[in-house]
Amino acid sequence: MKLSSSRFFNLDYRIAILLCIALLSLFSVLKSAPLFDEDEGFYAEAGREMLMNGDYLTAYMNGSPQYDKPILVYWTECLSFYFFGLNEFAARFPSAVATLLWMLAIYRFTRRHAGPSAGFLAALFFISAIQITITGKAAIVDPVLDLLLTLCMFDLYDYLQRKNYRIYTAAFYAGLAFLSKGPVAVAIPFGVTLVYCLVQRRMRDWLRMVFNPAAILIFALVALPWYVLEYHARGMAFIQDFFLKNNLERYSRSFEGHSGSIFYYLPVIVIGTLPHCGLLIPLIRRFRDLWKTELSRYCLIWIGVVLLIFSLAGTKLPHYILGAFPALFVLYGCVYEKLERFRAYLTPAVVFLWILVVAPLVIPWVQPLVRDSFAACMMASGQALFGVGYYATGIFLAVVVTLLFFLKISPCSVRPAVVVSIVYLVLINVVLMPRVGELMQSPVKEAARVAAEFPDRVVMWGHSLPSFMFYARKLVQMRHPVSGDLLLTKEPKLAEIGPHKILYEKNCIVLVRVL
Repeated sequence: MKLSSSRFFNLDYRIAILLCIALLSLFSVLKSAPLFDEDEGFYAEAGREMLMNGDYLTAYMNGSPQYDKPILVYWTECLSFYFFGLNEFAARFPSAVATLLWMLAIYRFTRRHAGPSAGFLAALFFISAIQITITGKAAIVDPVLDLLLTLCMFDLYDYLQRKNYRIYTAAFYAGLAFLSKGPVAVAIPFGVTLVYCLVQRRMRDWLRMVFNPAAILIFALVALPWYVLEYHARGMAFIQDFFLKNNLERYSRSFEGHSGSIFYYLPVIVIGTLPHCGLLIPLIRRFRDLWKTELSRYCLIWIGVVLLIFSLAGTKLPHYILGAFPALFVLYGCVYEKLERFRAYLTPAVVFLWILVVAPLVIPWVQPLVRDSFAACMMASGQALFGVGYYATGIFLAVVVTLLFFLKISPCSVRPAVVVSIVYLVLINVVLMPRVGELMQSPVKEAARVAAEFPDRVVMWGHSLPSFMFYARKLVQMRHPVSGDLLLTKEPKLAEIGPHKILYEKNCIVLVRVL
């Protein structure tokens, strides 16, 4: 059987396919799982408190001012809650919109510089990658930040291709990105363009770009007013917490146990770009050829600088590397068009798909080896969620992708990539994540609804679950419990509190009255 060429897809089909896949990956599943702790619960609760207290200058969490991130993400959460109400859809909606625009920006940029087919493939690989489909709609700061950072980087490339007006839009996007996460929004464009211009022997152009007075003014007008107002309102507490602690110290040493080796992000890239990580090998093999073209050289430098910046950082988290993903997927789109053996692309997709399908089967063997009693308790509770329906659906999807091995595929065909993308999106978004959400977060949401019926303030001990505050619509006390407290904790901690009455219990999350 021979599949038709990618020429079957004209521009209208490409846009329609991308929008349909984005709908499947993003908007159709915004309410499929409760908010995940800690990050989603943190930003949702901060947005709720901003809406409730009417202070739109400073973000608060559990009644205390927060300086870990600038204000833009809290504004987007607050605005979404105002229009859609206090729910999961509203909490995740800004990130979903940002990721949709992010995909369209990658499509438009790649199409303009590498052709329609490469543009379609780059956008398709981006929107269907595991890390994007999970974090791209999460109620966190990264989708908005990385959209703005990507737009800035694309415009800087165009500026260096003699489109001089693009420096002003790049400065505007950089200002908004600085309002999203601070110095990293400047460090990445600065580093990438510096290395690129050094390689191109165009340092005069780089200096002219960096010291452009109008661009500096645009950046300052967008980014600085909030920082000035926040400093005026909070003084040195803001400077010390945001710039020194959450930027300088977070980079120089690990925070909250989030550390790793200098090779930390290599497996993150492999797993995060599934099901398309099979393109990494041909990309590496074609490195010399790619380096000869300006677009590919810019993307390779972009990836290298971001990888270097975050590999040297003391604090490491998987989503930090997302700033390099647009450049990587542009290269994926270019490399896929020149593939000679499609099985090399399909093999990792098939192998990892079967691993995801059968992974719950190994839980009974792994559980006795887990030392964390709460994690072991959760694993035991989760076995019931992965029943016949999960395995039947998973095996069907795995068989569909496996059958692509036995088809004769023309060198220009994009259909295998479309099939693989849709299969992974269905497995992750429709089959897997709702079950993970039911296991991990539905007990927190249900316990919050029970606690909301009591007038007293809940004590949270043994963990931090900000989503509980969001669902309960009340603040909590973070301390050791005493007699009479309404307490939310983990089941293994009950032995340490003495006599108690259980008010709610599910999947090792308990709400009790301490006697």
